[in-house]
Amino acid sequence: MKNKINVLITGAGTATCQSILKGFKQQDEVDVRTTTVDVNPDSAGRYFSNSFYTIPMAKEPNFLDELLSICKKEKIQLLIPIVDYEFQKIARNKNRFEEFGCKVSISSPETISIFNEKDKTYKFFKENNIPTARTYSAEELKHPKDLKYPLFMKPREGRATLDVHKINNPQELEYYSSICEDFIVQDFHSGKEFTIDSLADFDGNVIEVLPRERIETKVGLSYKGITVKDDKMIQYGKLIMEKGKIIGHCNIQYFLTDNGPIFFEANPRYSGTLVLSLAAGFNSPLLLVKIVLGEKVKPRIGQFEDGVLMLRYWEEVFVGKDGKVKPIPKLM
Repeated sequence: MKNKINVLITGAGTATCQSILKGFKQQDEVDVRTTTVDVNPDSAGRYFSNSFYTIPMAKEPNFLDELLSICKKEKIQLLIPIVDYEFQKIARNKNRFEEFGCKVSISSPETISIFNEKDKTYKFFKENNIPTARTYSAEELKHPKDLKYPLFMKPREGRATLDVHKINNPQELEYYSSICEDFIVQDFHSGKEFTIDSLADFDGNVIEVLPRERIETKVGLSYKGITVKDDKMIQYGKLIMEKGKIIGHCNIQYFLTDNGPIFFEANPRYSGTLVLSLAAGFNSPLLLVKIVLGEKVKPRIGQFEDGVLMLRYWEEVFVGKDGKVKPIPKLM
């Protein structure tokens, strides 16, 4: 008889949520009942889960109480938050979920702060000898003519590719500095872009590390990608997970330049292109529920399939006036 578990995933309208749902649907080892939530009722993910609820935005005062209430009602055993804006509020109140038997796949507030605030991420990389883009202090930016261009400006606390700018000269630095708030400025680096999908258990033991090249991206999401078994990058990913004390899934990003890797970000959550890791044999959502169910999941670092190519395409959900999903033709 299969083990059963009730799982809640936030951000039902995102590709990330749908990727996690695909991970559960493509396995038959555990009977997973899924609940999804989103601030927008018109979210595709609601039609792929067993139940769905509309919730307030994370900044609203009743967000946490609403989420707790849903978890209790649905007897949730594992909560997977995937929307960055929710993390601190959920992490600081993790014990309130655990009081009724709901594990939360989330790192500590301190770890979240390191990787959500990009100036702290830079400091973390430097302290742990991880190659990264130089980040300039406010004092250095007072002398724009002394800087080497191009530069790269992004929000200190950012999400995806929103409000990022390539700075080519002092005039552009002055302009974007006047219209952007709470930003950081770094050396600009280019090269092949990679993401490392990684998973650690609730004690911080790293289970798997999978690098993949982002061959083509649109709006911050990979549309073409390929898994790459690079031992050096796998070790860097493991180091970041361990030194950062990251719990659950994390996606780590770097450029592979002519002078080697330049790490620029780590997001302690699932990624929107988790599906490529699934196809390569790294079913992180399945491994996570096995851990919650008490199974001893041993490290399996580097045991994914190398060279798996992903070619993404659009897929739709159509809903009639009766609220039921309409059948659509299948390509495969």
